[in-house]
Amino acid sequence: VAGCGISLVMLGGYALRLVRSGRRLAPQDSTPGDQAARDRIAAALDDNLFVQAGAGTGKTTSLIDRMVALVVDDGVAIEGIAAITFTERAAAELGDRFRRALDDITRDDTDAQRRSRAEAALNDVDLASLSTVHGFARRLLAENPLEAGLPPGFDLLDEVTSHLAFAERWDELQEVLLADDGLARTILLANGLGITMDHLRDMARILDDRWDLLAPDTTGPGPDDVELDATSLLDLLDAVLRLDRNDIEADDRLRLRLARIGAVRGAIAGAHDEASVARILASDDRRDTLKVSGTGTIKVWGEHKAEILSAANAAMAEWKARHAAVVDAVLRRLVAELGLATLRAAEDRRRLGVLTFHDVLVCARNLLTDPVVGPGVRDALHTRFQHLLLDEFQDTDPVQLELALLLTDPAADPSSQLDGFAPGPGSLFLVGDPKQSIYRFRRADIALYLDARRSLPTDDVALTDNFRTTTPIIDWINAVFGELIGSGADGSRHEDRSRLMQPAYVPLVGRRPAASNGPSVTILGRTAHGKDVKADELQHREATEVATAITAAVADGWSVEEGNGTTRPCRFGDVAILLPGRNSLHTLEEALEEAGIPYRAESSSLLFATPQVRDLLMVLRAIDDPTDDLAVVSALRTPYLGCGDDDLARWRVHHGGTWNHQAPQPDGDESVDAVASGLAWLGEMHLRRHLLGPSGLLEQLVVDRRVLEVGVGEDRPRDAWRRVRLLADRARAYSDAGGGSLRGFTNWCLAQADEKGRVAETVLPESDDDAVRILTIHGAKGLEFPITVLSGMSTKSPKADRDS
Repeated sequence: VAGCGISLVMLGGYALRLVRSGRRLAPQDSTPGDQAARDRIAAALDDNLFVQAGAGTGKTTSLIDRMVALVVDDGVAIEGIAAITFTERAAAELGDRFRRALDDITRDDTDAQRRSRAEAALNDVDLASLSTVHGFARRLLAENPLEAGLPPGFDLLDEVTSHLAFAERWDELQEVLLADDGLARTILLANGLGITMDHLRDMARILDDRWDLLAPDTTGPGPDDVELDATSLLDLLDAVLRLDRNDIEADDRLRLRLARIGAVRGAIAGAHDEASVARILASDDRRDTLKVSGTGTIKVWGEHKAEILSAANAAMAEWKARHAAVVDAVLRRLVAELGLATLRAAEDRRRLGVLTFHDVLVCARNLLTDPVVGPGVRDALHTRFQHLLLDEFQDTDPVQLELALLLTDPAADPSSQLDGFAPGPGSLFLVGDPKQSIYRFRRADIALYLDARRSLPTDDVALTDNFRTTTPIIDWINAVFGELIGSGADGSRHEDRSRLMQPAYVPLVGRRPAASNGPSVTILGRTAHGKDVKADELQHREATEVATAITAAVADGWSVEEGNGTTRPCRFGDVAILLPGRNSLHTLEEALEEAGIPYRAESSSLLFATPQVRDLLMVLRAIDDPTDDLAVVSALRTPYLGCGDDDLARWRVHHGGTWNHQAPQPDGDESVDAVASGLAWLGEMHLRRHLLGPSGLLEQLVVDRRVLEVGVGEDRPRDAWRRVRLLADRARAYSDAGGGSLRGFTNWCLAQADEKGRVAETVLPESDDDAVRILTIHGAKGLEFPITVLSGMSTKSPKADRDS
């Protein structure tokens, strides 16, 4: 398979979750091959277990089995259990299934003591700590605010409010940086090196997400330490140029290259300031003029060729050293300034009691590690929470793991390495699947998972029987990923820590038979398209193949299974298309529309990448800034202002009109009424933007420009209306969070559609609509679909995504 040049994988068949109530059990009712592991999870309550559970193996069921056993068999008070998972949705599902399991025991169990304990637990179930790690940390801080140095009644900022707060802090910090005379030289050099304010903003965002790693005494070199002396480089360039020979033809390739080197040397020597020198050093094209190995021949140049090559290599090395030195010095100074500002902002949030999600974790960790109050708090929490169960452990970051270990071993030195902690018997239960680790950008590094497995005093347990997916798909996954992942690192107690980067592949065991109709695994894009195919064409071909495959699946009636065990032919609503990013969405939508396939984009980030929402945001941008000619013209060309290129040309060329809707406009005639009225409306909305705010302006836009009526002209009006409603919901959330700036709202929306953006993926379903569902891979985490298409594989992902 690896040699076929896979561009897309389609997995078809059953996709049902195993539920203990028996409503959707696997067709074969034989004992699972890993039953001993499942029994140990539910019975070995005094053992600390590290459970590796592959997708579809009943991980949540086993977790609930252990929680139920702790309550009804061991007699543990329900408030002594803390079960922590990754998302609010998962926590809610965990709580619901825990309640149902206890309720089943109260009704059906023959043991009176178990029934009595289950009934008592049901009455007190709200006392159990079943939440996300952020919710758990917030609870710890809410019960110990003064010890944590927080004002009682502190607030936890949501995603939107956190974004607004950071944007406000950055605007203030940017003004401070630009007004600091001591930083002027550094910022000028940074600009010459191509380091822009946008780069610094991204850097500040990263530091803000990791502020706990910054040292309080962060300092950087002073401006005088940022040196840029090109004298030695000029000398080496002169050494190269002195080897030129006038007796060789001027059109010789090496002589032409030497002429280019001379031009670069002249540019450096003639640079009027240091920033100009830095700009030259940062230019790859100018530096590459020193690559002379492929020019000139020994037959013509003789021994001079080797001398020139040696001299050019020396100049190249000096060029890179000078460039690296100034980049290092500039970045160190800028990072130092950003780091200090980040720490000040974190301290301000703590003092004022307005915390981000990351703040909550760090403050909880600091509370437990405080040398004065920490020991007492740890002892009290350890007495209260006797059993800590961590779900989705592959998504746990270092701070979250540290919290768990401090609670389960309160006597340990908080500064200990992982192998320095010894949780009490049965106090720690970890369950996860390293193959599902996709949150490296949130510091959930797989090396931490493997290091924890290697270092903590826990017993390894593996769940391998998969009840969700058909056996042929499981066999295919084992064959492909067993080869791609390989043996990896097993995380054993004697494993070299430096190798803990890739987990060993643990094969799954299929439990469900193949679907009665339709292939289990289909590979599209087997035929090589050649190296000359452009990216756009490759995306188009892939999207067309996806649409064709979906059409065939529905037309041929591929089998899917209902909840009651019966089968039926598949519908469009049974198909989900997963994308690694957002770049290929537009091409995919065009292919689905051309094939007449209904679809809807469900992940929130995909909403902001749709043409309709982009058009609405462009109109809002044009309202906000009358001097942005590109935004105004683009807004006029949207369906909501209805101007054609001919209208715009007549307005500009024949009538001398301007795009600034706040400037006086010429008298026109009926041929340019569309442009004149559109500009007049934009101008009126501009004057009212502060009064209405983003939410009110969007509402006015929808009403005045008949956005819902325009949606009737689309192939799927219902989907168009849905997108408008969802954008309006986001605008209201933005306004409610205190974001009054229209520009801030549009920038926030566009940032979520950015391919590099890391946003929380809210899934936006409509279960009564028979349409293909399109989601990002991150947005689909934890969901199930009868037929899944992995598309967008022909699109090159950002390096950070490939590495993670």
